[in-house]
Amino acid sequence: MPVISSISHPYWTPLGQAARETRTQLQISQAKIAALVGLTVREYAALESGFVPPDIAEALDTLDLGLLNEALGWDLGTAQTYVDKAIAAATSPAASPAVPHFHDEPSATGDRSTYPTGAWVRLGKAIRTARVAQGMSRSALAYAMKSSSKTIGRLEEGRIYGDPRTAPPGDYNSERYVLRRLAFLEMALEWEMGEAARILQGENRASVSPAA
Repeated sequence: MPVISSISHPYWTPLGQAARETRTQLQISQAKIAALVGLTVREYAALESGFVPPDIAEALDTLDLGLLNEALGWDLGTAQTYVDKAIAAATSPAASPAVPHFHDEPSATGDRSTYPTGAWVRLGKAIRTARVAQGMSRSALAYAMKSSSKTIGRLEEGRIYGDPRTAPPGDYNSERYVLRRLAFLEMALEWEMGEAARILQGENRASVSPAA
């Protein structure tokens, strides 16, 4: 499986940063910590860096966080707390600014979508532009969003609908599913937090390219 070095993994990055700070303070090598927790040096180094390719993500999924607590001298449950907080922050509706319910045109069908089709098309174009600029494949972006390449294709083409009653028949993703993953998208594309929502609202910003 190819290494995806350009993606900062949303679940493991906060834990890795904390582990690196503690290990540095303790003046312990990565090799020693890796041996204590049952990882290879490459796997542990990826954890600390936050750049976690899929094969290493699979190894980290089986990591005993209790062993990491012991190796770093942390209190019981500390490592799990970092992971839980990262997941909660990335998936919380508060991760993006609150936005109004609106449409390009008044809906006579009672469409309950949060955003109109035009907004999703606009975001899709911005996503594709940023992804291509970074040399990132759809599968790489899908990994970062905990989703699939097919979903990224639909997203880039604007095939996202919030109300199945008014969605056209065929291949599309639900708006709710995508909205819950926008924080992951922003981290992968190195956008500012809330940038995806701003694009959906029609704010023309230059920062659809990676943030400085």
